[in-house]
Amino acid sequence: MNNITKDTKKTIIYITGVFFVLSLVYFLITLVIQINIDTVQKNEIMTQEEQLVDVEKTIVANNVNRLVTDLLYVTDALKLGDNARGDYSDVEDHWLAFSNRKMIYDQIRFIDVDGNEVIRVNYADTGATLVDSDDLQNKADRYYFTETIDLDDNQIYVSKLDLNMENNQIVQPIKPMIRLVTPYYDTNGQLEGIVVLNYSAVDMLSQVGKISSTSQGNIFMLNADGYWLYNSCDGSKAWSFMYDNRQDESFKNDFPDIWQTIQTKENGSQISDAGVFNYTKILTDDEFALDSDHSLVLGLGDWTIISYISPDTEDGKLLTGSLFDTVLLVLKNNLFAYFLIFTLAAFLGVLLTISKAKNDEIKYYSEYDTMTGIYNRRTGFEKLAQLYKNTEKNKSEISVCFIDINGLKDVNDYLGHDVGDELILTITNGIRNMIRENDFVARLGGDEFLIIFEGLDESGAEAIWQRIVEEFEHINETQNRRYQISASHGIETFSGGTNEYIDTIINQADAKMYREKKSIKKGLKIIRDFKPGAEIEPVIKN
Repeated sequence: MNNITKDTKKTIIYITGVFFVLSLVYFLITLVIQINIDTVQKNEIMTQEEQLVDVEKTIVANNVNRLVTDLLYVTDALKLGDNARGDYSDVEDHWLAFSNRKMIYDQIRFIDVDGNEVIRVNYADTGATLVDSDDLQNKADRYYFTETIDLDDNQIYVSKLDLNMENNQIVQPIKPMIRLVTPYYDTNGQLEGIVVLNYSAVDMLSQVGKISSTSQGNIFMLNADGYWLYNSCDGSKAWSFMYDNRQDESFKNDFPDIWQTIQTKENGSQISDAGVFNYTKILTDDEFALDSDHSLVLGLGDWTIISYISPDTEDGKLLTGSLFDTVLLVLKNNLFAYFLIFTLAAFLGVLLTISKAKNDEIKYYSEYDTMTGIYNRRTGFEKLAQLYKNTEKNKSEISVCFIDINGLKDVNDYLGHDVGDELILTITNGIRNMIRENDFVARLGGDEFLIIFEGLDESGAEAIWQRIVEEFEHINETQNRRYQISASHGIETFSGGTNEYIDTIINQADAKMYREKKSIKKGLKIIRDFKPGAEIEPVIKN
């Protein structure tokens, strides 16, 4: 049972060890592979999003450039059709044709220096129409008028992007609008008013939306104050700055730390617990490629294009995940592999246990006497030689006791070899029970044994031998055996630095034993008279 328990423990240890080693190697390999795969995927996603915001930036910049060009065109048409007599019929026809061709300008207007509309072309789904003079309005109080009327001839004002309003009410359905305005000077250099293009930004925002559909996340376009002009995932958040009760709805409030970073850099990327942000500012004064004779006056401020990947998405988890998250993913994805590794470890563990048991058995039989369980002759001499070397170093003493069992041949001849084996076991058990823990006994062969007493002189070793003899006598007196237990001994002591050979020491102990044996055998009767009916106590063999 003890051997079974030990083997079971060994098997468990082997299985655990093999499983740990194989699992660790497999885990490290799969972890490195997963990290490399994740790195490639992260780089691909980030590169795609960076390119996407650059494309969005280009689209917006190109649109505004086109608008400026159109404004200069309609202004030139006004100059060509102005006959200085207040007849603008040629200009009106030209603007109507232009509006119908472009289909993106909600209004084209000429406003005089007093803010009165002189010409206004409206565009609707049915086409461009000229507004009757009775319906023309005064716009002197509008910001685009006051911002532009004092500009030089070669300057162009670009308004912020907001929703069109009439009578202080947001027009429904909403109309995102940018107003491009330039002063109008006649051929004599006299300021006559301003030319206004009301651009319906639905056109530009729809282009932004088409590109945003290729994003791994969402696309935002923000105005200079951090409010959404475009939000691909939640369109209801756009234009909140136009409503008094929605002033707190902004990217700036939802992501204050990211917004703060955006304010300090023109473009870049930011990964945080809130998600992954790739952004670029649309620096309108840098992006607009105007001719050298004109310059922009920007009322819109810097817009920002942002690609946002939520941390709740698969890509977001990949980009924002930590090394610990990668470790958990590797473990989760390889559960079946670890089961196979455990099966292999169990198989190898059993094989190792069997192999170890075989090796232990071979080692045991090579070191121990099969019958008695004590050291055999070879092992006994090896251990004595090792002690001898140690003795040379530390100058300690060792006593060697040579033992020979008295009358073993008689017991074998008269009582049988089984009883002879019983006698040998009784002798060895008695010796092992009486010697100290650091002493040892070896069987030299047949009835000869050797006891090694480490650190004892002859008198100390003799004292222990006497206790052994007393144990034998106690058995002789208390157990009804058919033989006497008797052994002869001889003790020889040596210490470090004596330069004596081990064989010599053993031979000297053997000689002493032989002299004692001659003396004991004179009056010793090994085979005792056996009393029939008396109980014989069995001897437990090791």
